[in-house]
Amino acid sequence: MKNGWKMLGILSAVFALLFTVACGNETKDTAGAGEKTVTLGVWKGTEAENTTRKKLIADFEKESGIKVKEKVYNDYETQLQTDLVGGTAPDVFYVDAYLAPSLIEKKVLAPLDDYISKTKDFDTDDFYKPVYRAFTGDDKAQYGLPKDYSTLGIYYNENMFADAGIDPNTIPTTADKMGAFLENLKAKLPKDVVPSAFTADLARQMYIAQASGEPIIDKDGYSNLDNSKIIAALQPLVDWYQKGLIKRPADLGQDWSGDSFGAGKAAMMVEGNWAIAHLKQNFPDVKFGTKEIPTIDGKKGTMVFTVSYSMNAAAKDKDAAWELMQYFTGKTGMKTWAEGASVLPSRQSVAKEMNIETDAILKPFVAGAEYATPWQDGTTLSIVADQYKNMLPSALKGEMTLKEAMTKATESANNDIKTQLKN
Repeated sequence: MKNGWKMLGILSAVFALLFTVACGNETKDTAGAGEKTVTLGVWKGTEAENTTRKKLIADFEKESGIKVKEKVYNDYETQLQTDLVGGTAPDVFYVDAYLAPSLIEKKVLAPLDDYISKTKDFDTDDFYKPVYRAFTGDDKAQYGLPKDYSTLGIYYNENMFADAGIDPNTIPTTADKMGAFLENLKAKLPKDVVPSAFTADLARQMYIAQASGEPIIDKDGYSNLDNSKIIAALQPLVDWYQKGLIKRPADLGQDWSGDSFGAGKAAMMVEGNWAIAHLKQNFPDVKFGTKEIPTIDGKKGTMVFTVSYSMNAAAKDKDAAWELMQYFTGKTGMKTWAEGASVLPSRQSVAKEMNIETDAILKPFVAGAEYATPWQDGTTLSIVADQYKNMLPSALKGEMTLKEAMTKATESANNDIKTQLKN
């Protein structure tokens, strides 16, 4: 009997151990099942951006208890659209401003206004207005929060200007004086150096085209490039090009203005702040300064390119998705991102805290955020931009007048737009 009780005790101990293990496993599984997870869709950026995003995610997970699962897109636009159609898109994902109108129209982005209004101290007035409004729909609802931005400014080669005996401070602040300035600069530069490089692309010239107040796209989504006021606004570019005052990178043997400028082929260029890191890394011997874009008819203008965090309308846990968005675009998260990724913060308070507004090189780009034109205009912008890019070179080379080129661009674009709108 003694042995029987001993065996019973052993069996009881074994059952107790099994029960304890089973309960422990059940508790663990239950906790895992109840743990909140948010999926975040991004594209692969620079090494600094990728590293900083990992830090942001880790900080957010530690503070919120919500796990973040990344989905990195190699072909962002195509893959995201496929995932949205298939119902597999992340809860939160990057949205480029130019793509926002299309996604808003398809109702795949969740409006954020209710979340914003219920979140204490989430100051939307702190965002630069043009950057924030790039994600405001025609219905006035907000469909994204800008993570950062880039604007255009003038770069000038300090040594070339010094050798030419020209003070960079004499670079015109008004567009009407730029032609004469470029002619004077050309006369004092070496024969193989052009006064300025420029990119013949609507994404860089949209603010010029619309300087008179005439939109490049009408209210029905059709091209308005053949408008006489738009043609008049763009004509100086053609005139300067034909005088050899500005040249495209392709004319100078490069693929991009940043390389033409860095290689000493151009004394100036109009480019975004992204060129700063490129020049410092690839052309460290080139000393350069920056200026704001000249005003046109008394109005300041430049372009702004921005990307948001937007919420999937089909996100299963929208509250958790919002927690991620507000953290990443809040003051603390944005400062971490801007400092680590070396980008411009879309919050004014963060820019001031980082002293970006007083930085000699960055100052013109930050100033532009106050008045810039977002690279966005409805769902047909890409069609209009493609035709502009196709036809402008013919005008630059004198193969046809600018009016003829823009008329042809408008006709071709509108034929494509009719097809798109019908479908």
